[in-house]
Amino acid sequence: PYRRGGGGMADGRPRWESTCKVADDDLKKAGCAIHTVTCSGDAVLTGSAKPVVKVWRLADGKIAESGTLKHGAVGSSCITVAGDGNNVAVCSEDGTILLWDLRDQSKAGKLEASLPEAWKATFLPDGNRIASGGTSGSVCFWDLRTRRKEKEVTPDSLADAMKKADDDDSKRRRRDPQVVKPASPIYSLAASDDGRLLACGRASGRLGLLRLDTLEWVGDVQAHLGDAAVRAIAFNRSSRLLLSGGDDQNLCLVDAEDWSRQMRRPQLERFPAHKSWVTSVCACPDPYMPVIVSTGWDSAVKLWDYRTQQLLHSFSEHTDCVYDAAFAPVDGRYFVSVGADAMVALYVAKHETTPGSTALVAKEDDAVKQPDAKVKQKS
Repeated sequence: PYRRGGGGMADGRPRWESTCKVADDDLKKAGCAIHTVTCSGDAVLTGSAKPVVKVWRLADGKIAESGTLKHGAVGSSCITVAGDGNNVAVCSEDGTILLWDLRDQSKAGKLEASLPEAWKATFLPDGNRIASGGTSGSVCFWDLRTRRKEKEVTPDSLADAMKKADDDDSKRRRRDPQVVKPASPIYSLAASDDGRLLACGRASGRLGLLRLDTLEWVGDVQAHLGDAAVRAIAFNRSSRLLLSGGDDQNLCLVDAEDWSRQMRRPQLERFPAHKSWVTSVCACPDPYMPVIVSTGWDSAVKLWDYRTQQLLHSFSEHTDCVYDAAFAPVDGRYFVSVGADAMVALYVAKHETTPGSTALVAKEDDAVKQPDAKVKQKS
């Protein structure tokens, strides 16, 4: 199934190999971890508890430090890059969002956010807005042209959306509505590539889904067990499927497109992934490669076929917990992982990469098995 238009290995399996590891010497000497990473072209950006974002460059299967983005007096909780590959936003640990131009590594401004508003942030596909979330549980939208917050979508409106969906669902299926719990802090955010949906993962284990055209909640669902925090969330390349990872050691798969269209509680699949907390999930942008990478507190980096929930490979490049991973944009020709050992590990694709449009992946999504119950749990 992977070999379409020359998009995969002859044996039918996508393959990335670890080609190098490099230490952030400054952090290693200080005993600090690398907390967050993102990619833009051949540039890799990493953040830590230090008030510096480091820029690394790839060449000939190697990675080397090439510059720094210095900011404030506190570290970084999140780094996100716009679709143009040039504009960078850094969430500081005090909630401020700092803006940079990666072309000359110059500071482009800042958004006066606070920690309740901006622990995590993501560029929206239009490139002119950023969505952020923090301890308040609200999602805030920022206009980069005016440098101001244009709207805050509160947890109260989420409760209203859930009540309406439950009323409709109860009438159809004659069952009792679920109890609406207060919204908890936002630990993760992701926007769909088609610009229609925004998803958030919460400390309570719930996933929330919001429409970007109306800035209204579709609803939320308990995806992870025992109120396990959702530290990782990502849409697949076609924007149809939503994947998440939580402190219950599981990955979860939700049909976000169907959820937003039907306006009722979604079906989901949950399967065990790591021996400890799942810290990040990222989907390969190559439309021929229905794979994700997950990282965990157990120091593992894992490559999965999300359609079948099959583990394709487990990497052991780190000696301590792995906090984050990121694919190269557009084609996924490489990905990187970072962790508590202050190491940056590089994994390079050994199959032919095939950049393309979201339309190419539609058939791949149709192959995802739909669960025959509300939650399908693999043991």
